[in-house]
Amino acid sequence: MAQDFEFYQKREDCRNLVLFIHGFTGDAEKTWMNANGYSFPKLLLNDSTITDNFDIASYNYFTELLNLFADVKEKARWLRDFIWKKTHKKERNLNIDELSNNLSSHFRFTLEQYDNIYVIAHSMGGLITKNLIKNELNQNNFTKVKFFISLAVPHQGASMSVLGNLISSNLQISNLNPVEHFINELNQNWVYLDSKPTTKYFYGSYDNVVTKYSAVAIDKIEKDIIAVPEDHTTICKPENDNSIVYQSVIQLIKEQLKNEKLDSVGFQKLPDIENSDLDKEIFVLKLIIADIASESQDNAKELFYNAEFVRKLFNSRHDKEQFEKLFTNIRQIYKDSYDKFLADKTVNSGMLLSEVHTKITEQDSLLLKSLIPSLQNFHKKGMLHQLANDQSNDIWWCKEKQLDKEN
Repeated sequence: MAQDFEFYQKREDCRNLVLFIHGFTGDAEKTWMNANGYSFPKLLLNDSTITDNFDIASYNYFTELLNLFADVKEKARWLRDFIWKKTHKKERNLNIDELSNNLSSHFRFTLEQYDNIYVIAHSMGGLITKNLIKNELNQNNFTKVKFFISLAVPHQGASMSVLGNLISSNLQISNLNPVEHFINELNQNWVYLDSKPTTKYFYGSYDNVVTKYSAVAIDKIEKDIIAVPEDHTTICKPENDNSIVYQSVIQLIKEQLKNEKLDSVGFQKLPDIENSDLDKEIFVLKLIIADIASESQDNAKELFYNAEFVRKLFNSRHDKEQFEKLFTNIRQIYKDSYDKFLADKTVNSGMLLSEVHTKITEQDSLLLKSLIPSLQNFHKKGMLHQLANDQSNDIWWCKEKQLDKEN
């Protein structure tokens, strides 16, 4: 095991890893250790879902405030190792790009067994992570980072680094400068990067180092932002299991794990027993009234079945808010097509249904983009039929809008 990593739980057959990455001048102990002597990584072990599904580790890299401090530390290590007749590598402050390259090599070799890595990064550690994701997606169209929790990360730079540049030539301080080339180029690349991992942005309400503005990356997609009553130091040191930082991180990891499981399930075929159970559902009766072809009815049943599965799986308050947004937008897509249906007598019910399904596919990554990344367009088509299954929703496939009372 490489000395750059400290493992708190490690199993040979585990494919998922929660990886903590400290920030500028930090390390695995002083960054994550609270006043009670408990570290954030170890606190995660208190949750059975985490321990059942993940290994946990923290990553260490060399970082000192001043190059002078780095030189003094290096000389002290040289003297110690000379006395004990040991060898050591001569370390210095590397820039963020080189730090992310080193971590990427660890992903490839040291952490080879892991398919999914969830990163919890503090401060500059988040920029290392972000740069790694950018490099890997641009070079390989793939990254093991599937989830990124950003704790007080200076995505827009840190103003204090401007003062730091006056007293030190440290490359890491320069990289944190909001007006320097590195931060601006990274932000421009991030905005247009496809297939980014799900990212959650935390900022501390009492943080005087990284402002609320800087703690959130510039992006073209909706962002999930979590405010916590912490400062730049305490945001990464939850006091106990009741801490808002701890509770929210645990919940977010569990939500992302559900996303991963949903991805592995994919599209589900409708069992015969479920197929017969759906025949009396309102959305099916509406399809029958509109004389929709039996093949299209069967497809609608499968779509509905998949959407119902997802709704049972994602039931937190945040999830329900995301579903409500999708329902609103899907209903509007339907209404626009139905208006066309009323105005154009050449459009029949089957064509109307097909057009709405097509528009949902076209809007999957635009109007219907969701913070639940594993939702596919077939789930959203199923949500259309969930809407139709509620008689209070005006979702019909013909001009006749009355169910046969005998049904």
